[in-house]
Amino acid sequence: MDEVRFFGVPERITLDDEVVIRRYVEDDIAEQVDVVNANLEHLAPWMPWAQEPVTLDSQLSWFRESDQQWDQGTNFVYGIYDAAGQLVGGTGYHVRNGPGVLEIGYWLVERAVGHGLMTRVAEALTKAAASVDGVTRVEIHCDANNVRSAAIPHRLGYALVRVEPREIVAPGESGEHLIYAIDV
Repeated sequence: MDEVRFFGVPERITLDDEVVIRRYVEDDIAEQVDVVNANLEHLAPWMPWAQEPVTLDSQLSWFRESDQQWDQGTNFVYGIYDAAGQLVGGTGYHVRNGPGVLEIGYWLVERAVGHGLMTRVAEALTKAAASVDGVTRVEIHCDANNVRSAAIPHRLGYALVRVEPREIVAPGESGEHLIYAIDV
């Protein structure tokens, strides 16, 4: 089977309140290291990559790989920046669920949780995905224990289409993987 690729994914989306979702650039990575490390306790229950502090070298390597994947149409990662220009989270489209499907992933810093920001970000990404040639479906995956994360696709009209067993890779996880989807 050929590798799934998408092109024409927007590099920047601006929300009404000047929150910006934009493709990372190399100059963002030092701030990303600081933000992730300051929020490890908050992120660790759900994010396998947040189990130990990140380094500038590790994140620069991650950035270069992610940047190459973007150009190849196989993965798209963004920083989420508040109106003051501070990094408050990350999001993106994963290309790993077959033809026509983009999966939205996301995380927020602790101070940004509970204000509806990620719902607005996921809504904007869902709408933007609908304009990408070849995309017919958008999915959001999360662990059943991650109640806040699971509330987002529910609010946006996604349907729970499957529950799958999954290896526990972060300490807060139950091993029940929820898969939400919406056709676009």
